Amino acid sequence: MLKIFVKAAILVFIILSIYFIVNPSACSNMLMGRVTNSRETEPMTAQPAGDHSELFTPTGDQPLATDVTGVVDTNTLTEEEAPAYSQDDIDYAIASRYVELENEYAKNNMLGKDTAQEISYIVMDDFELTQQEWESFLQRATESNLFDKIRSEQLPADTAK
Repeated sequence: MLKIFVKAAILVFIILSIYFIVNPSACSNMLMGRVTNSRETEPMTAQPAGDHSELFTPTGDQPLATDVTGVVDTNTLTEEEAPAYSQDDIDYAIASRYVELENEYAKNNMLGKDTAQEISYIVMDDFELTQQEWESFLQRATESNLFDKIRSEQLPADTAK
């Protein structure tokens, strides 16, 4: 008989432990003597028996407005489409960042043996490029002479300052 009570106590302890792990505020509320499941609900008003028009009205797959305030279910929001950039625009942005960092290193007289590699790692991190993407970018940029074009565009802007 004692074994049954011990097993029952262990089972109750396990169930309470799982409950307190899942709902940690219940433990502190119970120790403080607070009610844990008090839900303040408004009294339900009775609808006329014949008026069920607003129930079961299909809404379709219309996106939620993004200017909604309050609590919003983010699973139902649709993402706004990002503008589509061509590969040339992306390559131009990457090369511009590279030349910009190159100019900053040159101003600080930090040009050295590993500067190009350090700059390329910074640009790869900025644009989240893998090594293969970086190498394909370098190939496209050298074929189109992109770095020299950007350097020549940035020189008049630097001399005007």
